[in-house]
Amino acid sequence: MTSTAYAPESLSDASRGAPRIGEGLSASSHIWWAYDAAERLGLNLYPWQQWVLHQSLARKEDGTLKYREIAAIVARQNGKTEILRPRIVAGLDAGRRILHTAQNRIIPRNTLLSIARMDASRYKVREANGQESILDRETGGWYKIIAPQRGARGESADDLIIDEVREYEDWSFISAAEPTVSASEDPQVIYLSNAGSELSVVLNDLRARGMAGAEGLCYMEWSADPELATDDPVGWAQANPSLGHGHLTMERLTALYEKYRDAGELAIWETEHLCRWVASMLPRLIMDVTWQQARAKIEPPRLPALGISVDPSGRRASAVLAWPQLDGSVAVMEAADVTGDPINLTALAADLEQRMKALNVVAVAFDPWTDQHLARHFPELSKSITGQEFANATERFVRQVETGQLHWQVADSISADLPYAARKPTVGSAFMAERAKGERSITAVLAAIRAVWVASAPLQRAVLY
Repeated sequence: MTSTAYAPESLSDASRGAPRIGEGLSASSHIWWAYDAAERLGLNLYPWQQWVLHQSLARKEDGTLKYREIAAIVARQNGKTEILRPRIVAGLDAGRRILHTAQNRIIPRNTLLSIARMDASRYKVREANGQESILDRETGGWYKIIAPQRGARGESADDLIIDEVREYEDWSFISAAEPTVSASEDPQVIYLSNAGSELSVVLNDLRARGMAGAEGLCYMEWSADPELATDDPVGWAQANPSLGHGHLTMERLTALYEKYRDAGELAIWETEHLCRWVASMLPRLIMDVTWQQARAKIEPPRLPALGISVDPSGRRASAVLAWPQLDGSVAVMEAADVTGDPINLTALAADLEQRMKALNVVAVAFDPWTDQHLARHFPELSKSITGQEFANATERFVRQVETGQLHWQVADSISADLPYAARKPTVGSAFMAERAKGERSITAVLAAIRAVWVASAPLQRAVLY
């Protein structure tokens, strides 16, 4: 096996597999090691897989690995596992010690077995559960599977592969695993995953460091542009670089999208197949694109309802106006969004009261569990909305946005809250609005739901017409 690095101009297809987020191809790489391994494994590498392998085997002028960390973030069913096999074989050829872990042990075990079958005379294989390993008799290199529950203490390696990194919601395994490569003269940690949620702390840290250009980290992300709708084929192609190769077709993605859409599980579709981050794996209350499509010029308020919401922490409160328009739709406009430590509710009530009188507000919708101290300033207008009625209000709000029956012109705080608002299942197929991230308030969304519920009631429309 040659150790001569080669220039990226000699790549046939890798340059066509560039990630949406990531730096360009390195000046030199030992990618031929991976090409040789892929040929022996009978693999036909896709352009994006070649790109990852090129970067993982990129070299400095002194011949050592350019990157201590490699992160490849791509949608499911694109062949992340196919990258590992030639990379592992290339490592064995070079006499490297390799550890591999994943939340699903089946993935590394299948990888081990496929490599073991490649050359039974060369590799000494152990297949016993919990002891899976390969020893390369020619080079002394070895490959071993470790369980994330047990950790990697006591091990020592050159390469550490961490698959499904999105599943790590604390640092316990990483803290135990990273020292395994600290004694290596030329170490590398390889992270593979699709996108995660706010709870994916290890992956989120990787992404933050990658976006900041951290030294020694090569971060590569194939993901749909966040500005694109969930059903936009352009975004599908961005997140699925294997599209058109093998089994991954547009028809297959269309079927998957329709399945998640019909089940109300677009959050899963976004993370797994668009490779986009979400605040929670609970279904989003309203998708960003749908909300933006509701933006339009609205009529002046006529006998509006006011929805209020105070965060239980006492540090934020929101108020939203809603009223029926002549075309039958409901208009929404923010009235207040204040913060404090704590908020001065008396001062906020005074400000709201002046505006309410000027606009002839007909009702103030609130939740007695959180908003009682603000609502008590408007005793004659206050209307409590809780329990099943709030669930009904949530569904009506969502339905009106999705069917084009709700419009807004300026709603910055509602727009900012919506990514953190989820659908919490109630009875049957019903749901109500719930914060997706524990410490992130969604008071503007809650206030809007209450205001729209009152404003769209038949009695309110009768007053106007």
